Amino acid sequence: MKQKNLHIISFDVPFPADYGGVIDVFYRIVALHKLGYKITLHCFDYGRGKQQELEQYCEQVFYYKRRKLTALFAKEPYIVASRKVPQLLENLLQDDAPILFEGLHTCGFLNDKNLKKRLKIARMHNVEHDYYAELAKKSKGWKKMFFKREAKKLQKFEPVLAEANHILAIQQNDTLHFKSYSKSVHLLTASMPKLELKFNPNTEGFCLFHGNLSVAENENALMWIISKVTFPKGLLFVVAGKTPSANLKSICAQLEIELIANPSDEEMKNLIQSARIHLLYTEQATGLKLKLLNALSSSGHVLLNDKMIAGTNLEELCILANSPEEYTQELNNLTENSLLEKDFKKRKDFLQEQFDTEKNCKRVFDLIIQGSE
Repeated sequence: MKQKNLHIISFDVPFPADYGGVIDVFYRIVALHKLGYKITLHCFDYGRGKQQELEQYCEQVFYYKRRKLTALFAKEPYIVASRKVPQLLENLLQDDAPILFEGLHTCGFLNDKNLKKRLKIARMHNVEHDYYAELAKKSKGWKKMFFKREAKKLQKFEPVLAEANHILAIQQNDTLHFKSYSKSVHLLTASMPKLELKFNPNTEGFCLFHGNLSVAENENALMWIISKVTFPKGLLFVVAGKTPSANLKSICAQLEIELIANPSDEEMKNLIQSARIHLLYTEQATGLKLKLLNALSSSGHVLLNDKMIAGTNLEELCILANSPEEYTQELNNLTENSLLEKDFKKRKDFLQEQFDTEKNCKRVFDLIIQGSE
């Protein structure tokens, strides 16, 4: 197999693959390695540390520290300026291989004159200024001010994407948005591990909410569900995820909600496969939620609001509810009814066609990189 050189700049150390953004980056690295790409990985370490696992898939891995203090006073967005490390540019200039910028966070050097002749690909995980504007709405005090300021800076910085030869969007709505910067915008759905799609006719009578509970968006979504939705009598509500706050632990204990903090990968997998109903909610119609794909790979019903699937074509596989009353009504309808095997097969066929990471990466990267040779 012909080998192709590629630089990848990741906003974080992409292992362990334990939250949405790094799951997308890590499994893309795995797929590209399998497809014959020789990868030089550049990543920013702010707590995860060096990861030997990455050396299985990359020829070389560089780790950088973020310039957090100086970035606070930069004109560029904080998430960009803190990653604009001179050593990164020096390492990129060691050869003339194409560069994949993972997230607007990593695009500090996208318009650098030294990279003018390089093939540059920008992978967008969402529309960042929309995401930060939503964070501002849900925050208070200095956090609200920071997110609001960052949203404005991100919107002003985003036109730098015109310097990319190609843009990869994660969902259809984003594709339309980024076409204002480039004629070459490609849809590349989330990269993820191969879905284990085995029908379980004996799901258990509980409802599951799962996600990284240290992320404000997820805690806010859970608090909306807890405060607004009435659960059928006898239906156990289980919440599972990383690093729940003390306040969330206290609320779950008071309301007799079973909270499983920091479950192992195996424990989380078992919960997802066993749940009768998966409950999802978001107020931010941004990106593609990988927890949604994990829920759809199970044999449980997936109950969510329309913002969870905005810009996707997954609505036929889910049950929609947008008000507390609709959530309550659907929970009553679903509690005693397991997902039918024919509905699971429809789900399986669709997911295997649309979310085959290796196939999707081959189609897009061969088109872009081999087409530029």
